[in-house]
Formats: sequence, structure tokens, C-alpha cells
Amino acid sequence: MKVIILQNIKGFGQTGDIKNVPDGYGRNYLLPRGLAKIATNQAEKEAGILKNKREIILSQEKEKAKEAADKLNGLTVELSAKASKTGKLFAAVSKEELLGKIAEATGIILNTDTINLKEHDGHLKQLGEHVVELDLAPDIKTTVTVKISESK
Repeated sequence: MKVIILQNIKGFGQTGDIKNVPDGYGRNYLLPRGLAKIATNQAEKEAGILKNKREIILSQEKEKAKEAADKLNGLTVELSAKASKTGKLFAAVSKEELLGKIAEATGIILNTDTINLKEHDGHLKQLGEHVVELDLAPDIKTTVTVKISESK
């Protein structure tokens, strides 16, 4: 079955893409949820329009991401948390806490998907300084320093 993707689906396709999918996947998942529609000649023309809109939106998002990267580059965020004598935190610092501190410091509101904690095994759970990577757009990344001190 040939379908046109109507919404971005992570790991599958972007808005306006034309994909060949198994009939069951198309009929039972994509079409009922409004994620895709059957690709007819008219719909394929609409797909071109959707792709153009997507490209415009992506270019606007990249510009915003570049501006945000300039503001965030070199930023140091300070947090305090309860920790053991060895410096291990009792509760890991959440992505939401980090985003809150970043927004407080810069006024930039990000979503949790932008924070990349793979180098830290998915969470910050130790006192000290940590360099955290932010993926603002597919080609735009920056880092912020997170200083975690012990609260009493």
C-alpha cells in the first residue's frame, strides 16, 4: 500500500513523504490515526506542498536553534541536591529540573528531547561539574555546564 505521511513519525518518515507500507500497518494503524492517507495522484501533488511547508518550517526552526545555541553556549547552570558522603545524589537530577534552570537563566524554553545525557548513563547522579549536550536541531548542538552542589 502506498501512503503519504501526514505527520512526522520518529524513525519512519517525515510529513509529505510517500512510503510503501504493508497493507495491515496502513489500514490498521496509520490511516485510522490520521498519520497517513492513501497516495492517489491528487494526494501526491498535495505531498509536494506538504514537503515545501516542512522545508520552510525546518529552516525557521534552524534559525531559532542557532540563536538559542548562541545564547546557551558557555552557560553554567547551578543546582543543589541532597547527597551521600561519597557525593552520590539521593535522587537524580531530572531533565525537567535542568530545563527549568536553563529557562530561568536564559528565557529559552526547550523540551526534554533536546537534552542528551547518554554520556552520563541517562541521568546526573553525582555532585560536581557535568557537561551536558543539547541537541537543538539535527545539525545544531551546544553544551551547557551543570554544577551540582550539596544542599543541607
